[in-house]
Order: sequence, then structure tokens, then C-alpha cells
Amino acid sequence: MVKEKKLNQQIDKVTYFTIFFEFLKLGCTSFGGPIAHIGFFREHFVNKIKWIDDKNFLDIVSFSNFLPGPSSSQVGMCIGYLQKGSLGAFFAWLGFTLPSGIIMISSAYGLLFYSDFFTEGLLSGIKACVVVIVFQAILGMSKQYLNNYKKILITLITTLILIFFTNNTYQIILIIISGVLGNFLFREKTKAKQISLSIDYKPLFYLLLFVFVLLTFPILNQIYNSDIILISDKFFRVGSLVFGGGHVVLPLLQNEIVNFNLIDKDTFLFGYGLAQIIPGPLFTFSGFLGASMDLSQHKILVGIISLIMIFIPSFLLVFGAMPYWSVLRNVPKIKAFLIGVNACVVGLLISAFYNPVITSSLNDYKSLILLGISIIIIFLIKTPQWASVIIVATIGKMMDLDILNFSFDFLI
Repeated sequence: MVKEKKLNQQIDKVTYFTIFFEFLKLGCTSFGGPIAHIGFFREHFVNKIKWIDDKNFLDIVSFSNFLPGPSSSQVGMCIGYLQKGSLGAFFAWLGFTLPSGIIMISSAYGLLFYSDFFTEGLLSGIKACVVVIVFQAILGMSKQYLNNYKKILITLITTLILIFFTNNTYQIILIIISGVLGNFLFREKTKAKQISLSIDYKPLFYLLLFVFVLLTFPILNQIYNSDIILISDKFFRVGSLVFGGGHVVLPLLQNEIVNFNLIDKDTFLFGYGLAQIIPGPLFTFSGFLGASMDLSQHKILVGIISLIMIFIPSFLLVFGAMPYWSVLRNVPKIKAFLIGVNACVVGLLISAFYNPVITSSLNDYKSLILLGISIIIIFLIKTPQWASVIIVATIGKMMDLDILNFSFDFLI
């Protein structure tokens, strides 16, 4: 009782600025991807400043993994929401996202105005590291999600369809079909429990708004020739469909951006590699993509809109689903649907690993050498991903400057 009283007194003292500042610190220092971010959150908010206890924190993590979207950012939103409601969630997101968002949008400008620095070797080093990082993500997700032949079969079918057929609507169709199949294949055979559900209209409004925006943007995009609507539609849809972890954003963005020729493959992979070496959420990759597009609108504006729109589904789903989490997590049909979807998204990632990651990265002997160095650094030496990208990119740059030419004379 004493500990609980102290915890409540600390929460009462929390202000919007405090939430922003605490998350800003983490946004500047949290390297390593979503799993590492959640570890930082637990250490900071549970053990250090004690805004939340361990049981509630684990419940929030489960809830965030249940939703589509960036899991670590959604954990942060939930923590902010529990302190100060919707505005608390916003300031938590803003603090955690702002540092990497500024870096990614600024980097798109750097690539535009300082293209001479970004030589072929430097870009090859980044792309070689991306090959290993995505492969590592596939291994991790396979261990987590593919533990029986039915799930493996869904993954293989998804992969083959997306490799041999490049229709831009197939990803969404495959996610839906896999979820429906999952509902039949993976539902636990338990007696249905009677659920008493009290309807709260405010959360329900957020869920309906999410569905309305998701369905309306494609219609508006067909009616109006607007770059803003086009970008809003694409990034909102991606933010609504990212199940299974941050790396799944790669195939979805590739489908929406690269396949529509809004950006070239090299720039896309450079931005994805850059996102690995900075702290904060991987989804700020969207800001880089938006600012790199050659559209009629100002690049910074497009970058900011892209960044905001990919996160808006998370806000709507967190605000809408959080009050119903105690019920949703016990519904067998929903759990089975998500098992099917998670098996599908592994297939999405494997197809993106083939194209554009491998097809655009391994095209000469230097890229193969850089790939070998990346494998050694990441898998054998176990260097953190962000540090590995910097090291291999630097080696690629040195190869362009003829500093390492003596090492490759035997290949010429």
C-alpha cells in the first residue's frame, strides 16, 4: 500500500513537459531497434523513475504487439496515455520521435545537396549491411512465428506469390487471406466464454475514425490529383498494416513507394540503412522517403506529412483499443487471425529481402567483399547494427578513395 501510494504521488506530479523531456532523452539515446527500445523503456520508466509497475508494463507491451504499427512507439504512447491521457500520449511520441525525425528529414536534404560525398562505395557499404540486418530480422521472426508446418506454408506461399507477381495490391490481399486462414487453422479449441462488454463511445469513435480514414483516402486519391492526399494515403495505409515488428515496414514501403516510382531503389536502401544507425523509432524512415521524393510540394513539408501519417493509425488504435484490451486478448478468433497474419508478414519480409535488398545490393565484387565484412562484424563479432553500418560504410568510402586498393589487386 505504501509503495502504491508513493507511485500515485509521483504520477500526480508528472506534467506534459516532463513526459516530453523524459521521452526526448530516450529518443536521443535508444539505439538498437524495437526490442532494445522496450528494454530501455522498462529500465527507465519501471526501475528508474517508477511511472509504472512491471506487471502493467508487460501488459502494455503485449497490447502494443497485438496492434499493427511500431511496437516500441506504441508502448511509449501507452505510458504517456496512462499519465496524462491523449495529450500525454502525443508528447511521449513527440519526444521519442523528434530527434530521429529531424535527422532523417535533414539527411534527405544532405543526399540532395551533398551527393558527391555519398559515393558508390559508401552506398554499397550501407546496402551490404542492410542485407545482413534484414536477414537477421527474418531469422528472428522465423524463430518467433514459424513453429509449425502450417505457418511455414503460409510464409512460403506469400513469398513465392510476391516474388513472381508484382501487383501492388497483392500484399494487402495476402495479409487478409492469411488472417482468415489463421482463424480456421490456429484457433484454440476452448469453450466460448461469455463476455460482458460495456461500450464506451469515445474509444469507439477512434476505431471508427481509423476505419473511415483507411477507406476514404484511396477514394480521395482517385478523385483529386493532390500530392498531399497521395502521400497521406500511402503512409497511413502502411502504418495500418505493419504487423510483426519494425522491419516489416520495409516491404510495405517498398510496395507503396518504390513500386510506384516515387523514389529509386538505391535511395530507398540508403535511407533504410541510415535508419539503423540513429536512435529512436525505425518508422522515421518515412520522413526520409517523403523528403526525398520529387513532388510539387516543398520537400520538408512532404517529409513531415509522411512522418506524421505513418504514426496516426497507432494513435487511433491505441486510443480506441486500449480500453477493450482485457477483452480482446482473450478472444480466440482474434488471436488466431493474428497468428496467420504474422506468418504472412515473414513472407513479405523474405520477398523484400530478395527484391530490392539483394537484387540492388550485390552487383559487383566490391559489394560481395563488403557483404562478407558485414557478416563477420554482425554475426561473428556481434557488433551492434548501428555501429556495423557506420564501419562498413566507412570501409566502402575508403575503397572509393583508393585507400584500400592494395588489398584488392589480386582480384583485378
